[in-house]
Amino acid sequence: MPSKLLFKKGLTPLGHLLIASESEALVYAEFAETPEELLKKFQQQFTGRESSESDDPFLQRAWAAYCDYLTMPEALEAIPVTLNGTAFQRQVWEALEQMPLGSQNTYGALAEAIGQPSATRAVASACASNTIALRIPCHRILRSDGALGGFRWGLAMKRRLLSSERRLRHNLQASDAATN
Repeated sequence: MPSKLLFKKGLTPLGHLLIASESEALVYAEFAETPEELLKKFQQQFTGRESSESDDPFLQRAWAAYCDYLTMPEALEAIPVTLNGTAFQRQVWEALEQMPLGSQNTYGALAEAIGQPSATRAVASACASNTIALRIPCHRILRSDGALGGFRWGLAMKRRLLSSERRLRHNLQASDAATN
């Protein structure tokens, strides 16, 4: 029997967020327009699962990483996750986790990277099914024509995330060049 889900919800610099954990691993992170919408989406995702709002130390650390994402995205990368999806979805999400900060790729290139070159649409579907916002960086995937494509949490957020990551990567590269 699965253990109880612990969750935390509130307002972050990126909007209303609800995160949930199980056994010291993040299993869910969703943005929404309102706190009520967050709770509704969470309850639909985990119908029948026992859950409670908590200030558990793991959730506090994950929450801080989400709040600091625009300035320190590497903190979120250190948060353990449990990927709940099909074998194909997990393969896509694991490949996304390997993408460096500030990088971008296309759905087709990601399909090729996982050894499934004809699975571009399935890769796009896996990205759309991701329920661990930012930690699984689906925002780094673009259409083959370079357009943003879709994004579960809106194109305005996708633009903001990509811009922030590009700026941080540029700053890191400039800092590395200055020290060498």
